[in-house]
Amino acid sequence: MKSKSLLKWSAIIGAVVIIGISLGTIGYIYTKVTEFEQVFAQNVYIEDLSVGGLTKEEAKLKLENMKESELKQQSIVLYKNEIKKQIACNELGITYNIDETINKAFELGHQESFFEKYRISKEGLANAQKFELTKTFSDEPIHNFIKENATFFYKEPVNASIERKNRQFFVTKEVEGEALDEEATFEKMAEALKEPNNELNELIEVEAVTKTVIPEYTEASFADVQTLISSFSTSYNNASANRNENLKVAAQKISRMLLPDEIFYLSNQLEPFTEAAGYKNAGVIVNGKIEDGLGGGVCQVASTLYNAVLLTDIEIVSRQNHSLPVAYVPLGRDATYATGVIDFKFKNNTGYPLFIEGYCENNKVYVNIYGHKDAIPEYDIKFDSVVTEVIPAPATKYEDDSTLEKGKEVVEVKALDGKRVKLYKLYYKNGVLEKKELVDTSYYKPRAAVIKRGTKEVVTNHTPATPTTPQATTPPTTVPEETETNPTGNEASIPIDDIPPSVNPDDLNNFEVIQQ
Repeated sequence: MKSKSLLKWSAIIGAVVIIGISLGTIGYIYTKVTEFEQVFAQNVYIEDLSVGGLTKEEAKLKLENMKESELKQQSIVLYKNEIKKQIACNELGITYNIDETINKAFELGHQESFFEKYRISKEGLANAQKFELTKTFSDEPIHNFIKENATFFYKEPVNASIERKNRQFFVTKEVEGEALDEEATFEKMAEALKEPNNELNELIEVEAVTKTVIPEYTEASFADVQTLISSFSTSYNNASANRNENLKVAAQKISRMLLPDEIFYLSNQLEPFTEAAGYKNAGVIVNGKIEDGLGGGVCQVASTLYNAVLLTDIEIVSRQNHSLPVAYVPLGRDATYATGVIDFKFKNNTGYPLFIEGYCENNKVYVNIYGHKDAIPEYDIKFDSVVTEVIPAPATKYEDDSTLEKGKEVVEVKALDGKRVKLYKLYYKNGVLEKKELVDTSYYKPRAAVIKRGTKEVVTNHTPATPTTPQATTPPTTVPEETETNPTGNEASIPIDDIPPSVNPDDLNNFEVIQQ
């Protein structure tokens, strides 16, 4: 009985031990499986990162840090010839499908049976499994990068140009430009960023796509703009070699091409008035007196140009007459110029390029305007200068002069009546006046005569005079008076007190002006 009882207890104890061991084993396995269900199976890779044994959160953090580091170290270079523009890839809004890939990779080994999960937790997957991340990026940062750098890849096209030498036209051929093709360049950059082989490259090089930019004006543009549409000339004499040289310099300076809708500024062509620019001192009239000034005479070129423009339908933007009439053009048909104050401007409204030609020859200033044949006016154009008012000259001004003997008078400035003039443009067709329009009004200021009176005492010599043969008495001499038409060729100019009302007189304190 005792033996049976011992066997019974032994069996019970053995069973308990077996059950305990079994329960312990099962508990261990359960624990391991439970732990495994929180981590990736061994032999699972996302890109080159082994995620086995990592939780999803740990794997995500590692992947994010890895990719952030890679993007900081990687740049994309946009280049064309010697031009290169670079940007770090982490500035392009690039992202990866990390969460999606983690969830997909995590499924491996976690959908098996309980004991298979235990086996995988111990041994890992039989074969290594690798997952690649998919790159995505925002279009906007790439477009912004391209737009910001487009100017560096831009090559300005050069219009064909035309010039006239020795009475012949010469056309310089255009040069094509180049511009970034932004859409095509974007596609190439996007393609390069998606290319798996570029993942390990620190520099991803993309050649910029460019397109040809055709200049607005080509050689062909000037084939039909060599027709003479107007011509005008004024005469000058040889009284002043310096003035004549200024005429030649100014005539050459106004010679240029004028594109459609472009405004011609006389100031841009003539300035600066320096000796280095070729100008010489010549007479100008300031407040009725002749003085020397660099560039004296250029207003004759301005007036000649003005009349050449008047003979066309070209739009005149700004013109001011002299304060006194000039010799080389009729009343109302002169144009003056004063640095910083008065400018002569006109706009090419013909729809075609124009070429302005100025030159001096045989004591004449010539201005020719060439353009398309359609720019030739359909009318014969004539002009009528109508004096609408004559303003009497002010009272004579007398000035004492201690260098003149008493009783002597010298006329220094001749009196001139003022005039108001209307200039009309007359349009004739087949000899019949079709229309008449007012071009402009001009005001020529009256000028008082200035006479100098001698105040110098005459010293009487009391030594008895030797008898001589009586001679005729010589009348007092006077300075030759200046005629209204100014035959010497020196042009009238704008006195300080005759500046247009739109100009602040205070501005003239620092104003160096060739007042012609």
